[in-house]
Amino acid sequence: MDLSVEGKSERIPPGSHICQLYSKVVEIPSVTARLLRVGLSLNEKCLFAAAPAQVQELREELEKLQVDVDELVTSGQLVLCEERETFLANGKRFDPYFLLSSHQTFIAQALREGWQAVRISIDMTWLAKDIATPEQILKYEAASDAVFTFQNAPIIALMHYDHSKLLPSLVVEMLKLHPISVVGKYIKRNPYYLNSEQYMLKILRINKDKGGQSSTPAM
Repeated sequence: MDLSVEGKSERIPPGSHICQLYSKVVEIPSVTARLLRVGLSLNEKCLFAAAPAQVQELREELEKLQVDVDELVTSGQLVLCEERETFLANGKRFDPYFLLSSHQTFIAQALREGWQAVRISIDMTWLAKDIATPEQILKYEAASDAVFTFQNAPIIALMHYDHSKLLPSLVVEMLKLHPISVVGKYIKRNPYYLNSEQYMLKILRINKDKGGQSSTPAM
């Protein structure tokens, strides 16, 4: 199976955008390592982006799974990124559509290189710290779902959020945008998953009602 948490597994189809809500960053590597190992074995290009400590922990988890990390990094099949500027507009501004475009560029590059598909995993709390608003986070998640899930794009994305750093209302909204979520030690299929296009219209209406006022950063 593609994703395994505490003995429970799920088959993850192409185009999936998965959310992991964690309480400690040490929860990220074990879940991510199993997802990426499957992708690597299927000739898919994989990317993991997080703080240096989490990148090192992922290395160790992959090695426990008998994955030759150095060889895969050298071949270009596995990309480990510790610099968040890569995913920010002008290297400093969180832009949901710029981030989405970076995923699309990664897919196109991988296919040109001969890989079958891609898997991307990013610690979004690390990436968006002090620079993203709740609206920007929701726009990114909704747009990703609209672009990848409904088009069955050759990508599986696993995005991680520290739920203690999110507003409770944002956690609820985040879960609505993901058909599959990892919460603590459990994989959950979401019966309240919403159509992302309708969700984007909801966000636009909220922004219009606010009259363009800025919001407090989400994390």
